[in-house]
Amino acid sequence: MFFGGHVISAQDVVFLISHGFDFGEVVFRAGLGKTYYKDFRTSACKESDFFLIGHGPSEGAPNDLENLWKNYYPKLLTTIEIAHELGIHFLTVHLWFDPRFVKPHIREEKLRFLDAIFHAGASHDILISLENLSENAYDLAYVVDGLPGISLTLDVGHGQLLTERNTSYDIVHDLYSWIGHVHLHDNLGGNGVKDDLHLPIGSGRIEIAQILLGLMEKGYGGTVTLELEQDELESSLNKVREIVAGFRPPGTCLSR
Repeated sequence: MFFGGHVISAQDVVFLISHGFDFGEVVFRAGLGKTYYKDFRTSACKESDFFLIGHGPSEGAPNDLENLWKNYYPKLLTTIEIAHELGIHFLTVHLWFDPRFVKPHIREEKLRFLDAIFHAGASHDILISLENLSENAYDLAYVVDGLPGISLTLDVGHGQLLTERNTSYDIVHDLYSWIGHVHLHDNLGGNGVKDDLHLPIGSGRIEIAQILLGLMEKGYGGTVTLELEQDELESSLNKVREIVAGFRPPGTCLSR
């Protein structure tokens, strides 16, 4: 697996490289122009093996179609252009599809919206990936059935919210073929944004080891972003690496 952390400044790139991370996930903020990001790639290229992926800005009001097309759409197009200039080929986006909160006709329009963003990304050699917010596997199947070429970003922390059982288990089981990236952080469960605590690994109630093992049993060896504060990254990375190092593929015999 490849491990990374968030990048909001060029200094973050330097920090991640110095602490042994493989990549940085650039968090694109609405309203920041191309000049703000110009040093990110230069900093990353100083380490030949270090690479960047992207995370787009937030959607805003989830049932507002005018906002979707007039505000969010141009923001994502600008994000795609900047990501392309940074040499980024993978971009995670937020688009809420949970039918408990998003109206049916809005979900249909969002699928059309996501298709437009997907093709805009493809024209810049960028794969667009939808992050789970409060959706379960069934909700996300609605998306990938309508747009098979899309990728999914599995956010394990989000999977613990608004549910009794972490939805990551079913997403991995049912939709593994679409998972292109993973976000890791811990929390105590809960019913809203305020409960999305982004705690260090092992500080909450999420069975992170079991979810990671499930991914590895499926063959996952891709990118994993630890969505944590910088002073929490090193200890959490060590814990995750211990989990990964202890993995034994199915059918492996332990030597006596």
